[in-house]
Amino acid sequence: MNTSTHNQTLGAHGEAIAAAFLEERGFVILDRNWRNRYGELDLIAQEGRALVAVEVKTRSGDGFGSPLSAITARKASRLRRLLLDWARAHDSRAPEMRIDAVGITLCGDSTPRIDHLRGIQ
Repeated sequence: MNTSTHNQTLGAHGEAIAAAFLEERGFVILDRNWRNRYGELDLIAQEGRALVAVEVKTRSGDGFGSPLSAITARKASRLRRLLLDWARAHDSRAPEMRIDAVGITLCGDSTPRIDHLRGIQ
């Protein structure tokens, strides 16, 4: 498997884990992998009155540090713009909007470590 295919498979697996994790906590997943010319949102969810864009970062071990360390202020700003674009495209009038991040660390056969940061920007 080449690196690109491996990363896509790893990312899709992480997004599925993150979606299930969030749904168990009352989130409703509205969309996955939505994209426009400015980028892509991994997950779009509703939590109560809030429309939430969720950036999912998955790593296959601890070798490169926390997956969440890959989310920069610039990336968070782009995610906010994408969430506004998604809301416009879907005529969503949510009274609250925020950006969350979920870091998934896969550790062999053991249970994945999941870190959820709410409101990263």
